[in-house]
Amino acid sequence: MRFLNKIIFINSAHIRYGEVALDGNVHFTGTQGVGKTTLLRAILFFYNADKDKLGLRKQDQNSFDDYYVPTSESYIVYEVSRGGEEHPFCVVLFRHHNRATFRFVDAAYDKDWFIDAMGIVASDPVTVRQRIQSRGIDLSGIIERYTQYMDVIYGNRSSKMKKDLLKYYLLRSQQYQNIKRIIQNVFLNERVNAAFIKNTIINSISGDDEEVSIDLNFFRSKLINFTDELKDLAL
Repeated sequence: MRFLNKIIFINSAHIRYGEVALDGNVHFTGTQGVGKTTLLRAILFFYNADKDKLGLRKQDQNSFDDYYVPTSESYIVYEVSRGGEEHPFCVVLFRHHNRATFRFVDAAYDKDWFIDAMGIVASDPVTVRQRIQSRGIDLSGIIERYTQYMDVIYGNRSSKMKKDLLKYYLLRSQQYQNIKRIIQNVFLNERVNAAFIKNTIINSISGDDEEVSIDLNFFRSKLINFTDELKDLAL
């Protein structure tokens, strides 16, 4: 099972450097203004890549980009566990062409990618890429389209995806918009009743928003003689 394992802030959201482990049941607590909402919005952006669906108020002074990646020395790194003995991969969020963009790295997070021995943070994506490649690590090109990022992270192989991106997925679903909707509602404390979650998951599997019907008569016909056959095997 794959899951978001860790999030790292570097010169992001007024955080000079911070790592938060997400590899289990995590409870955020603290007084107002310590950064709980800041952290939750950054996590939600990993799942939905939608700046309009983060619960940001219109009167907030800073846009998502200006708050989370205000300079070329700002980064958010999401480390994703692949489960088992496979090594994790990372999703790097950084500022490029004056907006938040993504890059996938096929390795567990390493602070040395971004910060040198003198404590100086890399100020351009080329330096980061060269440091990663010098260690023999595969990484993707810069991903500027958020729809492409969503296709990668949700394993939408129906899209025209480059082969080198196929390994970077959290889960595989061509109807990931429904799953994304659940995650948004949970994070934003919106509609999260059991019926809504159940129907959304069913729709994500079926591939449409229509009600799914199951022909019980078909399965009943297959089970008519099951009890007798089981008794025969027990003899």
